[in-house]
This record gives sequence, C-alpha cells and structure tokens, in this order.
Amino acid sequence: MRLKKTINYAEALDKAGKLCSVEERCRYDIRKKLFDWGVSSGDTEKIINQLVDGKFLDEWRFARQFAGGKFRNNKWGKVKISYELSRKNIAKNIIEDAIRRIDEEEYIDVLRKELIKKQRSISADDELELKAKLHRFASSKGYEYELINLVLDDMIAINE
Repeated sequence: MRLKKTINYAEALDKAGKLCSVEERCRYDIRKKLFDWGVSSGDTEKIINQLVDGKFLDEWRFARQFAGGKFRNNKWGKVKISYELSRKNIAKNIIEDAIRRIDEEEYIDVLRKELIKKQRSISADDELELKAKLHRFASSKGYEYELINLVLDDMIAINE
C-alpha cells in the first residue's frame, strides 16, 4: 500500500491558488483537492478563506461560468445545471442567479436544435413513440418538462 504524500500549508496554498488562476473553481472542488493532497481540515479552511479573500475563489463567479459553459458547450438544460451546482454545495440563491442569466430565447432555440438533430438519428413506428423518445432525450439533458412539451408540440405542428 502506497502512503499518500502530504504537502505543507504554504505548498497547498500555492497549488490551490494556481488551480484557481487557471480555471474557475468552487469551495467544494478546492476542499476536495486539499483533502486529496492530505491537508488537515484546519489548514483547508484557512486556505479556502485566504483564496476567497484574495478573490481567487468566488462562488457567484463560478456558478455563472459553470452554468454558461455547460449550457453553451454541453447543451445542458437548467434542471441539470441546477442539480450539478447543488451537488457542489452552491447556495440556492447563487444557483438561481446563474440560471437566470441564461438567455431564454437562446435556451429554447438550443433545445429545438438538439431535438431536431436527435430526431434525425432515431427511428419510431409512430408519432407518439417519436415524441416519447425525444422527450426522454431532452429530459436527460436537463430541460424542463413543460418546455420540452411546448417545443415538441411546435415541431410536430410544423411537420404536419
């Protein structure tokens, strides 16, 4: 069994600061990294507080960047983004702010394009089966039930 090498406070602070400089991080991610590096819980909290004071860590900034990136790059819906942010222990009001910043028209347009793209790759015996498959796909991407229905009804009305 290999022993985990632990690093001292100064090294941990330096490494964590560099991580935060490269990419937005949240407290949860940094806390996890520090734990993996074998940093004591007392030092972990001091390091996180220093990073927050130095503006290296900012939960609001992280949530906005995370939500925008997952929406634009991965085409995730608001439900999935909210869930993933809450898994990282981001406060509810911060999540709501990040979600609110996603442009509604762009959001619906992305959902519509994803459904049209998916429709080309699936086969279905009838309209009901097609709608069910598309609905499951959009739900798995984290889009809202009512919005999926609205977009699917529009798509089906156009195809008739």
